[in-house]
Amino acid sequence: MKPVKVLLFQLIVFSLLAFLILIFPKNGIKISKNISLYFTNFNELFSLKKTTYADISAIANDPLDSTKAIVNIDSLFNDTAKASSNALLKNIRKIEYPNNDPSVLYPVFQTLSKLKDSKELIRILHYGDSQIEGDRITGFLRFKLQSKFGGNGVGLMPLMNPTASASLQTSNSDDWIKYTLIGKSGPHIHQMRYGAMLSFARFAPAVKDSTYTDTTYFKGNLYMSKSTQGYSNTRDFQKLRLFYGFNKKDVKLNLSANKELLTSEILPQNQDLKVFEYNFKTSPSSMTIQLKGKDSPDVYGFSLDAENGVAVDNIPLRGSSGYGFSQMNFSFLKKFYDLLNVKLVIMQFGVNAVPEDEKTIIPDYNYYERGFYSQLKTIKEINKDICIIVIGISDRSRKSGDSYETNPNIEKIIKAQKNAAFRAGCAYWDLFEAMGGQNSMPSWVFAKPALANKDFTHFNEKGARMVAEMFYNALIYDYLQYLKLSQSNNSKLSLNK
Repeated sequence: MKPVKVLLFQLIVFSLLAFLILIFPKNGIKISKNISLYFTNFNELFSLKKTTYADISAIANDPLDSTKAIVNIDSLFNDTAKASSNALLKNIRKIEYPNNDPSVLYPVFQTLSKLKDSKELIRILHYGDSQIEGDRITGFLRFKLQSKFGGNGVGLMPLMNPTASASLQTSNSDDWIKYTLIGKSGPHIHQMRYGAMLSFARFAPAVKDSTYTDTTYFKGNLYMSKSTQGYSNTRDFQKLRLFYGFNKKDVKLNLSANKELLTSEILPQNQDLKVFEYNFKTSPSSMTIQLKGKDSPDVYGFSLDAENGVAVDNIPLRGSSGYGFSQMNFSFLKKFYDLLNVKLVIMQFGVNAVPEDEKTIIPDYNYYERGFYSQLKTIKEINKDICIIVIGISDRSRKSGDSYETNPNIEKIIKAQKNAAFRAGCAYWDLFEAMGGQNSMPSWVFAKPALANKDFTHFNEKGARMVAEMFYNALIYDYLQYLKLSQSNNSKLSLNK
């Protein structure tokens, strides 16, 4: 082809592209709920602006090796206290407090400091969105805390888990119906008794229809087995507890372990929160719970724990921005928390507050601050000694030309979360800054090996482990400062005497 014809062809192509740029909608064309078609514009095409990704070289060390050693609490105090005055502090994004007052976490720090002697079992509830599904982040945090303060087992689990957990394999028969405040659920439940995990399950309908007779029996099975993927501490447990209630008829329960029947009991009809408990001499590799009766209890979940120490529960609420607590039956929620002996609640949300359309920028997030504050306030009202740490939203990227940049809504969500936390008297840990700040997610995605998925939103297993390590270090640093302060005060009291 002659050069003139080649040039003419290129001019025609460029003209067509220029025409498309002029007529294509700025906000794109929506193809489906989750897919939109965008076309570049002249500003993006000729822009000299270059997106710079955050440097995460100082934090991109996988803490997996630290899982090989169980740390002694006394030696860790001395080692970490020494390190915290120099090298350790440089690698910590510190927890922030309302009015710079760390005493908002002193109740849980005091409980932890006395746990070795009290032989008490306390709970830390880790709520979050899809960022913590599959026991990501929570699993490594549990390992670190139980290694330091004692305890084992996977903690609380729902009967019907929408995503597989790395720490325990579970399945159930098809008879179960799930009821939840978050996402898809069964028929609406007016009494709003959803429990600590904001859901429950039944193997019989909540309201029977006319076809059911007094001779109709319902049944439901739950199967559990140890996972080889999770940390070793989850495979060792001494106590099984099943949380249930409000069955209008007696229900028969059979518990089997390693295919042998351990016990057969009757759960009497009741109108309250009840607990079935069984203590194991040795941890079985598999368990089955069989329930049968003319009515089903509301089953709020089960737990596998030690007799004492720390239980750390992974409670992912996919699609949630942290709402739901203020909607529930408060007296029932309080009873559940008291039964569990909850001392610390971690709230990790924000991803779902970002619009699905990455081009959408919300003017302000005052509505989110008000709604999130209401949830924190509800939890605080359960018990004044329950401490709350809000883990802020992580970086989330949107496509900008050939590169990725922090979604402009992130900064506003962080502000709303921090304001809500401080208003409610809660601590705040800035995950966005801890992971590198502006444009840090691409650095996690493109790291070798990768630390986040290519949706530029969610951490992968390795990245989740790093997040857990960073948060743990921040928490333990402040715990050690509390120990120093309390020891100093005790010394002063002794001298005064």
